[in-house]
Amino acid sequence: MPAIKTEIREAEEEGIHFEFLTAPVEIVKAGDRATGIKCIRMELGSPDASGRPRPVPVKGSEFIVESTAVITAISQRVDFTGLERFRNERGWINVNDRYETSEKNVYAGGDVTEELDIAATAIGLGRKAALAIDGSLRGREVSKAIPLPTISYKQMNLGYYEKLPKVERAFLPVEERVSNFREISSTITEEQLRAEAKRCMSCGQCFSCERCWMFCQYSAVVKPAIKSDPYKFRLEFCIGCKKCAEQCPCGYIDMV
Repeated sequence: MPAIKTEIREAEEEGIHFEFLTAPVEIVKAGDRATGIKCIRMELGSPDASGRPRPVPVKGSEFIVESTAVITAISQRVDFTGLERFRNERGWINVNDRYETSEKNVYAGGDVTEELDIAATAIGLGRKAALAIDGSLRGREVSKAIPLPTISYKQMNLGYYEKLPKVERAFLPVEERVSNFREISSTITEEQLRAEAKRCMSCGQCFSCERCWMFCQYSAVVKPAIKSDPYKFRLEFCIGCKKCAEQCPCGYIDMV
């Protein structure tokens, strides 16, 4: 089961033991009380339809993990009570590109739409659905975001940027966090937040550094009167020297 690397490291620091290629078989009980979990060892078999090796039980490898409490945390499902009409054959909710369900003016987003991801993704989908709802109520179409190209460091002028250290969050020492349910990591301060924001390279997005305008000797780049407005290019003056693209820190300018 995949997990975030930092959470794996934190669990190991706290003495958590991992059992790899192991599957639970049944809950062991003494009366009505759970006393352990019966597990079985697995081995990797032939690849399934996705290309990943399918785990296969190893006969006779069962063992019992004794416990005082058993907390199930395997998978999740939607509570469709009262919402049965939205459920598709796979057990999720279908939505269109405006996050509207099969029923007009009913919207959905997040894990329920099979967008299984982190909480930030669900929050983002909620915002997009809210914008669609707002546009519907106001009778106007919501403009779709244009997907931006991926900009690698090879397309950037990294020498422009000041090298700044990454802001690291503070964590409770292991001996303190294993005996309580306190948050183990603290939030960063406003000062740290501002320092971290300064590390942004604005990859593929113009931030009005003026370098294209300063290095163009042929007045092909037009600097806007208002800083937030986009720079314009007079292609009839451009000779294709590439200085603007070479000096652009963030890889925003593309020569064609």
